[in-house]
Amino acid sequence: MAPAVHVLTACNEYRQETLILERSAAAHGYSFQALGLGAPWRGVGTKLTTYNEALRKLLDDDGMHPEEPVVLLDAWDTVLLGPAEEFREKLKEAGALKPDGLVICAADRICAPDYKLAPRVERLFPDVTLPWRYPNSGMFAGAAGAMRLFLHNLVHGTVGGPFSEDGDDQLRVQEVLLACAELDYDVPVRLDSECRFVQCMGEPALGWDLDPVSRRITNRTTCERPLIAHGCGGHGRWFLADIYRDLRLLEHLHVSDADLAKFEFAGLVAPGEQVTPEHWVDQPPWDYPFQLFEVIRAMELAKSQVAQ
Repeated sequence: MAPAVHVLTACNEYRQETLILERSAAAHGYSFQALGLGAPWRGVGTKLTTYNEALRKLLDDDGMHPEEPVVLLDAWDTVLLGPAEEFREKLKEAGALKPDGLVICAADRICAPDYKLAPRVERLFPDVTLPWRYPNSGMFAGAAGAMRLFLHNLVHGTVGGPFSEDGDDQLRVQEVLLACAELDYDVPVRLDSECRFVQCMGEPALGWDLDPVSRRITNRTTCERPLIAHGCGGHGRWFLADIYRDLRLLEHLHVSDADLAKFEFAGLVAPGEQVTPEHWVDQPPWDYPFQLFEVIRAMELAKSQVAQ
């Protein structure tokens, strides 16, 4: 019997956070594969080529059924907090278990890396009124067949211009979706704007409550309990450190100091430690990215209104 959900993560190095992600997958009933370990890493776009080749192999060579659920997760700043069966059920409710159906994409508060694209991206998803309305490439989920088609188009498709591994993977996703809309193609992506699947934690302030008993978090705006915490950006890694520590995840997942000592960590501090202002080095002032984003977004909105 196939696992309820397959977790794939692409990275050239296994880090402490990857170990915790793998343990969290096992604890919650997911299968897990770390892809690309030791392979050349030309840039974050390498994630997309790695996923594309893995999905091709799983479906063509390894017998994975096109309707089996797959989730792609960043290797160094995500952790699973909820069970695979719940993940599968939420995918079913979202209509994302068809081999030619939707792909669920993590949603972010900021349209990074190119803030100027924000108004155009918002028009892709006009029904989204919550703050999480910009695609974040830290998580994609859906049926294996749909995921394969989506990744193939990102890497080999002609829509959105040529693909390069040394480019930004998140920007590639946004550019392809925008190009699809301009050509009047269907946009096969639904944003997880309610944070039902994943909480992207690049936030100006804490926006969720932690339950140390269930080891889950609850989004204060949507009241959803996301299955994944994603510590994207410096802010997110600050908050992810709190998740590891305050939910006592290392103890719960039986991750020992000896286990972690085998690998380097990728976050601001090692998992289980607390981030303090002294660790906030080579980072902009806390509010700066959010203030800058709002300024640039407002300027681009004004330009578009003048053009109309």
